[in-house]
Amino acid sequence: MKKFLKKIRLLIPKTTKYFFDFFVVFIGVFLAFWLNARKETQDKKEEEVQIYRAVYEDLNAFYVSGREENERGFINLFQNYKKDLDSLISIKKIPANKFLYGDYWHLEIINSLSNSDKLANINAELFKGLANFNTSHQMFLHEIEGFNTKYENYVTADYEKGMDYFYKPDSNEPKEKIKIIQNRLDRIISLAKMLVENTETAKNGLQEEFDFK
Repeated sequence: MKKFLKKIRLLIPKTTKYFFDFFVVFIGVFLAFWLNARKETQDKKEEEVQIYRAVYEDLNAFYVSGREENERGFINLFQNYKKDLDSLISIKKIPANKFLYGDYWHLEIINSLSNSDKLANINAELFKGLANFNTSHQMFLHEIEGFNTKYENYVTADYEKGMDYFYKPDSNEPKEKIKIIQNRLDRIISLAKMLVENTETAKNGLQEEFDFK
């Protein structure tokens, strides 16, 4: 019995040492996993912030380039365009060609993010603002495309028939197809104003959420 107890006493230091070594290794592995998971979480949050910052910067630039206070903004551009076209139509000098250009209005990054899961974790109000912007932006682009198509089909294609072809007989009143073009341009102006308002709402929401400057 004494020999057994003596062996036990001899084993205790070794067992304690092995347990301590195992504990140190366990803590080291646990901390490594914890630090790695924490870094991944931080990296993911930083990536999300960078995505939202890019969206905010695009929205802000778009807002500045469109608002009516900007004399060269696209709202004023369309309004001046409409005024000039109406004036020419009133004196029977409809241009043979009219085409609205605007490749910079195609915000592919924002559109793709809005249609993907990249913005899934954003709060409901912010997502609603971005969704409204995306919807009104697509309507805006569709209307511009529609105007270009209508003008080509209703004016350019028949231009060789002479200016009187586009007016009611013995009158300065344009035919319905010309009025459709004018109405389409009115629609573009209306959508442009709505789009700028939605852009301001979306960008202000992001600014408040992430304190962007």
